Amino acid sequence: MKIKGDTIKDNKRLLSGRLYRIDISRTIVFEEKDTDDVVHINFHINDGQYGIYGNEYKPSFVEDHGSKRADILALVIDDKHRRYSSWVFDVKKTIGGEDVICHLVEQLIESVKHKKAITTYLEEYEEEAHVGYITRCLQHDRIQETILRKRSYLEKEKENAKRMPRLIGLDVRRRLLREEARLKVLTAFQNDRMEIGKDIVEIEKHISEESDGRFLYYLNAVCL
Repeated sequence: MKIKGDTIKDNKRLLSGRLYRIDISRTIVFEEKDTDDVVHINFHINDGQYGIYGNEYKPSFVEDHGSKRADILALVIDDKHRRYSSWVFDVKKTIGGEDVICHLVEQLIESVKHKKAITTYLEEYEEEAHVGYITRCLQHDRIQETILRKRSYLEKEKENAKRMPRLIGLDVRRRLLREEARLKVLTAFQNDRMEIGKDIVEIEKHISEESDGRFLYYLNAVCL
């Protein structure tokens, strides 16, 4: 089954939240509005293949309010050999802070679900999936320090909660459960992984490079 998408017109700007179909090899340039970072997505389309591209895409049946979307969704589908490759990527200026990481993981998880809403029609095809992020700077030390600090904090607060009155202690334990969940996300992220339901998904990390005052990354979208 063919996946439908809008036709790309050279004289018109691509709109976010839309799917575009790519029938010939071409490069799509994504620009991160907040940071001015640029990703060149080089679609390599061979005979019997086509591509799909979306910027901040989500299915129309998902509400806008509260929905999270990664910057880039790309597919290259090979009908002849019944296989496809997929990319769900987000672009961040710097990655190291707890809130940034937790938000990034939420974006990737939701966008993988958005992708599955499309590729459910390709369930008999073999998939090569890529999920990850592009950043100027990955702050390994900051992530490690955050994890160690949060672990120490949780250990102390759990001991304190044991000595609290029952009702107060219940509220504290609920808060600590939320903090433990965030620690789990951070620890998995440090190991280039995240959980989607019962599945463990590998996270790819890519570092952009500066060129003429802008940070660029070249992403090859190909299905071999």
